[in-house]
Amino acid sequence: MNYSAICEAPAQATLERIADHGRKLPPEARAFLEKLIRLQLISSTAAERFLQQTSDQLAEYTTGEMLGGALVQGGLLTEYQLDRALAGTTHGLILGNHRVLSRLGSGAMGVVFLAEHMLLKRRAAVKVLPVDEDCPSALLERFYSEMRVLADLHHPNIVLAYDAGHLAAAGPNMPTMLYFVMELVSGGDLERYVLQNGPVSVPQACEWIRQAACGLQEAHDRHLIHRDIKPSNLLLTEQGQVKLVDFGLARQFCSRLTDPRALLGTLEYMAPEQSFDPSAVDAPADIYGLGATLFGLLTGETPYPSVRSIAESLRLLQKGQPRRLRELRPEIPEELEALVDQMLQRDPARRPTLPITVMNALLPFTMEPSAALDVVRQQESVLPGQAKSSAPAVPFSFARLESAKRVLLVDDESAIRSLARAILQPLGFVCDEVPDAAGAFHALEENNYDLVLLDLNLPDMDGYEVCRRLRERPVQAHLKIIVVSGRGDQNQLADAMPLGADDFIAKPFGAKQLLARVQHAVRLKVAQDQADSIAEQLARTNRQLEKSLCARSSDVRQAQDALLFAMAKMAESRDGETPEHLRRLQRYTRCLAKQVADAPSWVGVVNNTFLEQLERCVPLHDIGKMGLPESILLKPGKLTMEERLLMETHTLIGDRILEALGKEHGQSLAFLGVASDIVRHHHERYDGAGYPDKLSGEAIPAAARLVALADVYDALRRRRMHKPALAHADAATILLENSPGQFDPYVLQAFAVGQNDFERIYREINT
Repeated sequence: MNYSAICEAPAQATLERIADHGRKLPPEARAFLEKLIRLQLISSTAAERFLQQTSDQLAEYTTGEMLGGALVQGGLLTEYQLDRALAGTTHGLILGNHRVLSRLGSGAMGVVFLAEHMLLKRRAAVKVLPVDEDCPSALLERFYSEMRVLADLHHPNIVLAYDAGHLAAAGPNMPTMLYFVMELVSGGDLERYVLQNGPVSVPQACEWIRQAACGLQEAHDRHLIHRDIKPSNLLLTEQGQVKLVDFGLARQFCSRLTDPRALLGTLEYMAPEQSFDPSAVDAPADIYGLGATLFGLLTGETPYPSVRSIAESLRLLQKGQPRRLRELRPEIPEELEALVDQMLQRDPARRPTLPITVMNALLPFTMEPSAALDVVRQQESVLPGQAKSSAPAVPFSFARLESAKRVLLVDDESAIRSLARAILQPLGFVCDEVPDAAGAFHALEENNYDLVLLDLNLPDMDGYEVCRRLRERPVQAHLKIIVVSGRGDQNQLADAMPLGADDFIAKPFGAKQLLARVQHAVRLKVAQDQADSIAEQLARTNRQLEKSLCARSSDVRQAQDALLFAMAKMAESRDGETPEHLRRLQRYTRCLAKQVADAPSWVGVVNNTFLEQLERCVPLHDIGKMGLPESILLKPGKLTMEERLLMETHTLIGDRILEALGKEHGQSLAFLGVASDIVRHHHERYDGAGYPDKLSGEAIPAAARLVALADVYDALRRRRMHKPALAHADAATILLENSPGQFDPYVLQAFAVGQNDFERIYREINT
């Protein structure tokens, strides 16, 4: 139910309570507040609370504007809502169950607002398209298309659709508002990111485009091409996840909605073929958009240099060559440049065929290089006693970390902690200090660390026990622990290794010694983190690939089924048959197959694959009748001997049709082998007296033996031009008692057991 409908009943009582609480409000302000409540811009509960909390100041709010300012300060109203309310343009601030908070932006496909669900308090983005009588139908259709497209897509790299609807016009000559509600992605888009931060690092840019390709693969699996892939249509969550948005230009592969003369999309990221005919573009156009977007992220520029006119941009796009990545960023790997070049190929056939191909190709470039901690100068060992009075800075040159690593220094001696900090911090480490085990456990619960430098002799717990507990209940993956101690020999330090320590170092230690141990531990953690990341990305890619393969297998299956039934209906239309006949045969044969599955000569024959192919191919059994003259097919009386012999050739004609299909399409129509068995041999007799090949016994294909009985039963039950319809009992008697040698005995026995099912199927599927 719409929230506004819920609120209508108690509206008057609510206003009366507000009036009681707001007696101190001047009339103009009171009227303004009541208006806000009626419009549902403020809830009655929030209004009452505001009046109670500000009762001493209410008399000061002499105008609606002053009261509105106080409501904005109190967080009950936004500046945008207040401006609209004061201007009297409140129509459209409530869209279904959502309350508009502010305007986010606009484009060719409508205006986008920030909104909040009035019950759930979940924020969302709402796209609104005002339409009037002059609105082009193509624009409306694209807007509706985006609603339907997003509603059908559920993927972590595609914005979610929450709701859709329309708001009636506020009055004569006013527009109706179409809207749909989407997931709010608050991190901005990638175009804005590049404008604010400049070109993106190779690993980050490749990871973002890899995620975009993942979402795009989902769209392509649903037969949708986006046609407007560009940085501004890739949104970034606060967690660094990319989400594809703006499917307003999306088109189904089979659709030609777009006017070929219309130029849709953004020229800087548009595939060349799209500039000629947007209605004809296919999936490779989106691959081009991904490549152009990756180019833009890495360089801050577009593949073609900026020019002043659209005509010149079109000329470059249609006849020029895009720039090379390494012309603008020479440090970019040659392999990545080659991939982008391939994605930007003018010929769509030379681009990667699937987004998942791009995902896999980008994966190696998404890894951060391991931090370099090479020591280039040696320092003398520093004794703990020497460090107590003055913790020295590191006076030598080391390579700084590319990304900060966090270290927890756990030692009850402040001088040791200060020394370690002085050694590590200039190298880019973020160091936190605690004096005991309790502080260490608390810090590890609150923050993520890469490494713990752990004293074995703590006042509240020895370091061995700390190691054991951290490994028994890991607080984070691959946390490295280096133990230190000023007492005991190397063997005692080494005892910490089986308990979970990664390395050890004795006091007093020198800067080079500490840095070498830390370098080794950090490199190992980076490698393990990267291995986990690669494993997760490969697993995600594999899941996406499996999903894509399933979608494509389903597409192939649907295409094959359409082919089968189209062929079957062509045959039935010439023979005077009905669709019900074909559907009954499918049910009869499945019933017989399940009954006969355990018979001695049938063991191992009937399985799920057999049942599936049997059901698909049964409708083709009489396809060869397409090659017979109507004078025979529609003859009202009995056929002559010559006509009978000609009629029998329909099995051979049908087999030749399927053979030709098999030769043309090869293994893609491998299931036609079962269809061929049925088409050619469903008139064979178990005793060898049938046609066309006079096969006998188990030499007759299993599927044909099932169809033979099912087809005869249905023929007996139906009225034809030359014979009346028989009741089930009469048809069963003919099959079970008056057809010696015609059917497989086990199939006949299966019919005897399941004949009630035959009668039920005939009643359920009958004209």
